[in-house]
Amino acid sequence: MAGACGQADKVPADVLSKEKMRDVLLDMNIADAHSYDIRPVDNMPLPDSLRQLKVKEYYSQILELHQVSVKDFMKSYRYYESHPDRLKEVYGMMLAAAAQKRGVLEGEERRQQYAAEPSMFFPYPNNAVISKKQDTILPFLKRPQNAQGPTKNAKHNIVGSVQH
Repeated sequence: MAGACGQADKVPADVLSKEKMRDVLLDMNIADAHSYDIRPVDNMPLPDSLRQLKVKEYYSQILELHQVSVKDFMKSYRYYESHPDRLKEVYGMMLAAAAQKRGVLEGEERRQQYAAEPSMFFPYPNNAVISKKQDTILPFLKRPQNAQGPTKNAKHNIVGSVQH
């Protein structure tokens, strides 16, 4: 009975692992979603029959990329379909992987936007003073005249304030 507990999470040797199945299904889902964006003529979507042919082509490329045969994929897919708890786990892993990729892509996109125009991240970008000499943004503040840091009366360094 102790040996059975360790085997409960394992899949048969001739079935794709949960991680491999996650990767293949994730790529297939992305390909399927992309197929709806294909607009070759006058910005019109492909007819469904042509879109499905394109998706089959994508699926074939995905299986080749992951070095999985159609037969092995179908056998594995049927196994996971007959074990809903494991299929649910694979889909949970897919969601986590997709969220992580999305976070990385959004983070990279934001870094590129920031590099191009750092002030765009402020509510009033025209009022931000961006220092090119440091990596810190000081919105609405002028740099102190001395290199020691802000003066005791730092409130007089605010852009547009009246010096007393």
